[in-house]
Amino acid sequence: MLREDDVFTEKSLTYDLREGVIWNPAKTRLILLSTDLLSGVYKALYFETGPGWKLILQRCGEVWGGRLAKRLDQECSMLLGTRLGDLPLENFLRFIRDYFRFHGWGLLTIQVEQARESGIIEAELVDSIFTDIVDDAESMADPMLAGLLSSLIGYLSGQEIGCVQTECPTKGAASSKFILTSPTRLKYAEAEVKAGKKHQELLTTI
Repeated sequence: MLREDDVFTEKSLTYDLREGVIWNPAKTRLILLSTDLLSGVYKALYFETGPGWKLILQRCGEVWGGRLAKRLDQECSMLLGTRLGDLPLENFLRFIRDYFRFHGWGLLTIQVEQARESGIIEAELVDSIFTDIVDDAESMADPMLAGLLSSLIGYLSGQEIGCVQTECPTKGAASSKFILTSPTRLKYAEAEVKAGKKHQELLTTI
């Protein structure tokens, strides 16, 4: 069994330079996505669908997040001897943080302290990869990661979870911020964000 700290390190990877393949400790093949490639995908979607790019990437994130949660659950059982969802909360949050950081998506912090009382989870992502890619004055930059977070947290909680991005560096904020809770409570949240309502205000009204 590996230690948790050893799962997301370069020394844990296996390389086959001749075949151009990288495996993680669970023997899952990894794909390296450059910012140039992601930028090309975004620009193609924007060209073909206009504002629809956001819904497409969010839906992709939701599908990806569900598959990722199942895979991480399996890999955790294989490498650490316990399901991802059975890790102590502090270990679980660190595992997800390390996963995001290792794959170059940014530094993720998930705040669950008020979840039991309010039913709301907050997430903050510093240095999101998408803030260097997305150039849309009308939209936040991280719909794919919002979709991924909703499916990932939803899978592990056993409940349907929605996610709305409330702040973004492309709109002048220091980081990307998200609110996760039931989709019903978030029904009007995105419209309220577009109308100018701030993250802290939303926390008290949804």
